[in-house]
Amino acid sequence: MAEALLGVVLENLIPLIQSEFAAFFGIKEKTEDLSQTLALIKVVLDDAEEKQWSNPPIKIWLQQLKDAIYVLDDILDKLRMESPQLECLSSFKPNNIMLCCKVRCKLNEIIRRLDRIAEVKNKYLLRECVGERQSEVAEWRQTSSTIAGPEVYGRDEDKEKVVEFLVSRTQNSEFLSVYPIVGLGGIGKTTLAQLVYNDERVSNHFNIKIWLCISENFNVSRILCSIVQSITKDKYEMLELHVMEQRVKELLQGKRYLLILDDVWIRNQQLEVGLSEDKWDQLKSILSCGSIGASIIVSTRDKDVAAIMGTCQAHDLTGLSDDDCWSLFKQRAIGLSKEGDEELMNIGKEIVKKCGGLPLAAKALGGLMRSRNTKKEWLEVKESSLWTLPNENHILPALRLSYFHLPPTLKQCFAFCAIYPKDTEIQRQELIHLWMANEFISSRANLDIEEVGNMIWNELYNKSFFQDVKINDDSGRIYFKMHDLVHDLAKSIAEQECMCLEKANLSNLPRNSHHIGFECGGQTETPLEKGTFEKFESLRTLYQLKWDGYFQNNYDLFAKNSSLRVLCTKVSKFPSLGNFSHLRYLGLCGLDVKTIPASIYRLHKLEILKLMKCGKLCSLPKHLTRLHNLRHLILGGCDSLSHMCPDIHKLSQLRTLSVYIVESEKGHSLVELRDLNLGGQLRIQGLENVVSAREAQDANLKDKEDVQELRLSWESAFAEEEVLEALQPHSNLKRLEIVGYGGINFPTWMGNSSALNNLVYLLLQRCKNCRQLPSLGRLPSLRKLDIWSMDDVRYIDEDETYDGVVAKQFPSLEELRVFSLPNLEQLLKRETTGMFPSLSILQINKCPKLQLPCLPHVTRLFVFECSDELLRSICNLNGLNQLHLRGSKVSYFPEGMMDSMASLADLQISFFSELKELPYDITKLSALSDLSVSNCGKLECLPEQGLEGLSSLRHLTLRCCEGLVSLPEGVRQLTSLQSLTIEFCPALIRRCVEGTGEDWHKIAHIPKVILKGSD
Repeated sequence: MAEALLGVVLENLIPLIQSEFAAFFGIKEKTEDLSQTLALIKVVLDDAEEKQWSNPPIKIWLQQLKDAIYVLDDILDKLRMESPQLECLSSFKPNNIMLCCKVRCKLNEIIRRLDRIAEVKNKYLLRECVGERQSEVAEWRQTSSTIAGPEVYGRDEDKEKVVEFLVSRTQNSEFLSVYPIVGLGGIGKTTLAQLVYNDERVSNHFNIKIWLCISENFNVSRILCSIVQSITKDKYEMLELHVMEQRVKELLQGKRYLLILDDVWIRNQQLEVGLSEDKWDQLKSILSCGSIGASIIVSTRDKDVAAIMGTCQAHDLTGLSDDDCWSLFKQRAIGLSKEGDEELMNIGKEIVKKCGGLPLAAKALGGLMRSRNTKKEWLEVKESSLWTLPNENHILPALRLSYFHLPPTLKQCFAFCAIYPKDTEIQRQELIHLWMANEFISSRANLDIEEVGNMIWNELYNKSFFQDVKINDDSGRIYFKMHDLVHDLAKSIAEQECMCLEKANLSNLPRNSHHIGFECGGQTETPLEKGTFEKFESLRTLYQLKWDGYFQNNYDLFAKNSSLRVLCTKVSKFPSLGNFSHLRYLGLCGLDVKTIPASIYRLHKLEILKLMKCGKLCSLPKHLTRLHNLRHLILGGCDSLSHMCPDIHKLSQLRTLSVYIVESEKGHSLVELRDLNLGGQLRIQGLENVVSAREAQDANLKDKEDVQELRLSWESAFAEEEVLEALQPHSNLKRLEIVGYGGINFPTWMGNSSALNNLVYLLLQRCKNCRQLPSLGRLPSLRKLDIWSMDDVRYIDEDETYDGVVAKQFPSLEELRVFSLPNLEQLLKRETTGMFPSLSILQINKCPKLQLPCLPHVTRLFVFECSDELLRSICNLNGLNQLHLRGSKVSYFPEGMMDSMASLADLQISFFSELKELPYDITKLSALSDLSVSNCGKLECLPEQGLEGLSSLRHLTLRCCEGLVSLPEGVRQLTSLQSLTIEFCPALIRRCVEGTGEDWHKIAHIPKVILKGSD
C-alpha cells in the first residue's frame, strides 16, 4: 500500500517544486531534496513489504512512513486548492502571506519527519528493486468483463453424499435434521453447500430453500430477520424477537424447507458473539415448526459447532487431490501460449503441491501465474520465502504470495476493502467510487477513471480476491463478496489503517486510522464524544456501511477533521462543511431539510454527491454548477424534489445524473443534457414542459451509450408524440420506464428490435390515451414487462405477422405483470403456438375482460380481482405449479377449471366474499401439497367426496372463513397431511378442540394442528 501512496505524492510534488511559491519562500531546494528522499525510499519498498511479515520493526517503519505520507499528501492537496491565491504573491495581500507562512511551517515539519524516517531505513539493509514492473494498464486490458465462475473439481462424491442424506434419509424424519460440513478455511465448504443447494433433485424435494451466511455473529434476531427477507423477498426491519419468531413460524409452518447456515463460528473468549448452546436451542425451537423432512446444512471450521448443532455425523471435508488441485490451477493459469511448455508445467505442479489441497489457494495462485510467462517468473513464485513464514492469523501463504505480486495500485485497492465486515455484499460501482474519492486510481489515456476502476476490479476478481458475484436482475448492478480468508488477508495488511467498526465505537480508535467503515445501532442515534475526530492525524474515509441508524445531533463534530475525502452517513441535519475542503465524496441519508445550504459550494474537489431518502428535499442548490469536478450526482428517495440547479451542462465532468427535472425556466430544458456523457441511471421528469421535438432531440439520448436505466415521466396527460419519438435512447439500454405519457401512439423505435435489442425490462404506466401498444413481442432480450393503468388497451401486442415458428412473440419474456387494464381482452391479438416460450410468471390485477390462451410454460399465476371470464380461461395453463387467486364476487368456480392442473402444488384462494363452495375438481389435484383458503366468509363446506385424490397434500390452512362449521369425513383420508391450521373460524375451531371437539376424530392423525382465534 505504501508504494501506491508514495507514487501519488511524488507526482504531486513536481508542481510544488516548479511553483512560484517554492522559490519565493525559499523551500524549493528542500522540496527537491524531499522528492529525492522519497524516490530513494520507493525503490526499497518492495523488499520492505516482503520482509515486514517476518520482521515486525520493518512493519512499524512502513506504518510510520504511510502516516507521514498521508499528512504530506494533505498539505500538497491544500496547496493545489489554494494555488490561484498563491500565484498572486506580488500583491502581498496579508491573507496570502499568512497562508503561505502556515503552509511553509507545515512543510518544514513534515520534511523533518520524513528525513528521520529515511535515516531509519538504512539500518534494515533493504535492497533496491529496480527491475521493470509490468504495465498495470496493459495487464488490466487483458482481462475480460465477463463474469464466470470456474469449474468445480473433485467434489462429486461429497455432493452425492449430502444430496442422498437430504432427499432420502431425512424423508421420514419427524425431527429437524441438521447436517454439518466441517473443514479448514478455503477448503470448499461453501462451494459444496452451493452445489447441493442448486442441485435439481434438492430443488424439487423442498418447498422452500433459504441461504444465510452467518459468519462470526450468531445473532438469533438477525437470523430470523434474514429468513423472512429471503422468503418474502421484501425488506424487513429487525423487530422484537417474539414478533419475528411468530413471523418465521407463519412462513415455515408445515413446510419442508432447506436452510443453509454457512460459515458458523463458535463462541469463545475472543468471539463473544459466536454460537452458543443457548442460542442454538432458542433458534432450533423456532425452526422446528417445519414438516417432516425439513433440514439444515451448517458449514463450519469448528468441530464444536458440529457437536452442538448436528443431528448426524459431521461430513469432514478433506483437501483436493494433487490432480484436482492441478486442474483448478491450470484452468486459471495456463493459456494457449503456455500449454506446450513442459518446463512451466513441471514448475506449476510443484507450486500446486504447496496449496495443501485447498481450492482457494489453487485459484489464487492460478490467477497470479496467468500473467507470468517465463521460467524465471514461475521459479520466483515457487521458491519465494513467503512460503516459509508462520501461518499467522490463519493467512494462507498462497494468498499472501498472490497479494505480494500485485501491482501497487491493486494492492492499495484490495487492502481498502478491510473497511467492510466479513461476508458483506459489496456493490462494485460503490467500491469504485470510494477508490476514486481516495485517489487510489486515476484516469489513463483514453480511459475514464471509472473504466480504470472496472479494470482493476476485474483483475482482482480474476485473481480470486473477489468471489460470489451476483447481478441484480432489475438494475443490472453487480455485487460480490470476499472469502473469509481473503478478508483476513486484507485486515492483516491494512491493520489500523483501514478498519471496520460494527458497533460504531469511534472513541477508542488509534490515531493513525485513515479509513473507517462503521455501523450504527438500529433506529437509535449513535453518540459521539467531544474530540472524537480531533485525534486522527489524517482521517480520509468515514463511511456508514448500513443506513439504519443516525449519528447524534452534534454534527459539527465531523468538521473537526478536515482531511476527510469520504463522508457517508445518515444524519437528520446537514453537517457543517466549513473545513471539508478535501472532500471528494459526500453521501447523506435521511436529511430532514428542504434545501441544501450554500456551504456545499466550498467543496471544490467534490466528485460524488449522493442524497438518499431525503423526503422533504424540494430543490438543489442554485449554484451547484460551481462544483466543476462533480462526476456523479445520485438522488434516490427524494420524492419532494421539484427543482434542479440551472445550467447543469456546465458540469462537464458529470457521468451520473440519476434525476433531471425539466422546467420552463431558462437553464432547465432538455438541451442541458446534450453534451453530458452520462451513464448508469437517468430519470427525466417534467417532460410536459418540453416545448418541441427539437428540444427533445437536443437531449441527445440516442448517443448516450452508457445509460443503462431510463425513466421518462410526465405529470400531466398532455404530451406531443413527436417529443417521445425524439427521445429514442441508445440500443445499449437495459431498463426503460415510460410513465404518464399522454400521446395516442407510441414511437416507432419502441417496436424496433434493433433499437431496443438489449432491453430486459419495460414499464408502461398511466399512458391513458394510448389504445395500442407497440410491437413489444419483437424485442429479443425483454425478460420482464409491466403494463399498468391504461384504460383502452385491448391487446399487449397487436402485430399479426408472427408465424409462431420462425418469428415467435416475446422469445425471452420470463415475467409479465398487467395491472388495471379494464378493456384488455387477450394478451395477443393473434395467438400462435410459439408465443411466450420463456414465460414462467404471470400477474394479473383488475383485468375483468381478459381471457388467457394456452401458456404451457407458465408455472406461477397470481390473479387479483378475478372475473368469471378470467377464471374460466385459467384451465389453459396446464403447467401451473403455483396459483394464487385473490378477490372476487363469484359464488362458484367454473366447472372443470382445474381439470388439467396435474402439476399444481400450491393453491391459495382469498377474499372471495360470495364463494359458497370450493370446486369439486380440486380433488383431482394429485400433486397439490399446500392449500390455503382465507377470508371467504360465506364458504359453507369443503368437498364431501374425493378428498383421497389429494394424495400429496401436506399443509392445509383455513383462515377467516366464518361460514365453515364442520370438516367432511374425507379429511381422515388425507394421510399425507402434516399440518392443519385453522384461524378465526370460531364454529369450526370449537369442533376441532383436541379430545372434546366433535370433529377431533377426523383430524387426530395430523401431526400438527394449530387452532387460533376461537374467540
